[in-house]
Amino acid sequence: MSCKHFLHDHRTVNALRWAKTSAGLSEIFTTHGTYSSTLTPMEFLEKLPGSKVILQTEPSDHIECVWIFNGSFKTYKVDEYLTNVVFDDDTSISVPVPQKFIDRQTDRLLHTFTYHEGQLNYIFPCIKEFNEQYNAVEHEA
Repeated sequence: MSCKHFLHDHRTVNALRWAKTSAGLSEIFTTHGTYSSTLTPMEFLEKLPGSKVILQTEPSDHIECVWIFNGSFKTYKVDEYLTNVVFDDDTSISVPVPQKFIDRQTDRLLHTFTYHEGQLNYIFPCIKEFNEQYNAVEHEA
């Protein structure tokens, strides 16, 4: 499908890559299907409100670059340098990088940015000691 109007936001876009056909400059993988766009990936990224790229596989100007927005996906090794990424809504994209590359990147991002109340000590172990000292001083008074 071709996308003439900009109808996407950060909740509907799973991935983005340079188009490999003459139909457009970008291929956009959404929860509604795959679209081609006359926007370059960089132009698309500028217009996408609230976008947060979870993973970028190559430099932006590289024809094999893929941007993944949705952090909820599974990876399947197709070949040594080809990985199939399947999102929760069953849309998928083939990414020309090893599965280990994607898994390492997402593990690192999840360990760095995941925060649930009470788990900040897991990310920054020294905070636990600071909190214990702070609470001890506060309760002594």
